[in-house]
Amino acid sequence: MLLEGLLVDISRYTIADNDTKHRYSVLHIRPTQIHRRKYDANGHEIEPNFSETHKVATGYLGSSYKIMNKGQTDLLSSEELKEIIRKPELEKFTERQGMTDTLPFWIPESELENIELELGEKLRLKTKGNSPFLYSIVHLDADTTPKCNFAGADATGVSWTDKIMSNKGSKGANPQAHATVGDEVADDEWDD
Repeated sequence: MLLEGLLVDISRYTIADNDTKHRYSVLHIRPTQIHRRKYDANGHEIEPNFSETHKVATGYLGSSYKIMNKGQTDLLSSEELKEIIRKPELEKFTERQGMTDTLPFWIPESELENIELELGEKLRLKTKGNSPFLYSIVHLDADTTPKCNFAGADATGVSWTDKIMSNKGSKGANPQAHATVGDEVADDEWDD
């Protein structure tokens, strides 16, 4: 299943199996959109049919559109999803008073170590098959987009300018070594 929804609550469970313990987090999600995942003949995942119709450009340079049929949508209701992923042996742990509009999704705690989740944020989830176990989680809120460091292996937040300025003062650096014939680089250009 592929769904979007709001994170309402997080609960944690430990399941003991002889001498080993498995720790899980359960995300209680209030779904807003639910779609069945689709696969091609080779078993590769393809995009589900999100809508019964789609726009097709008809005019010069896309100046007008017409609505075309796309086929039956893969949209599911919350009740349909609940019946598909329902596991009675897990429900006895996750049923809560007053949370009838949420669905529980299980994920190993080890997979949540590098993901920051806040209650009330929008998430996109993929389940493993027709089960309540999660395959992936994506943040949908604009202010929680992942922060990447394209300046190298340093900590996030180090800027290109900081890297250049730190390398500028290193020994043996010769700014004129990269100049091409006819280019003149004045010494004062390299001073602070």
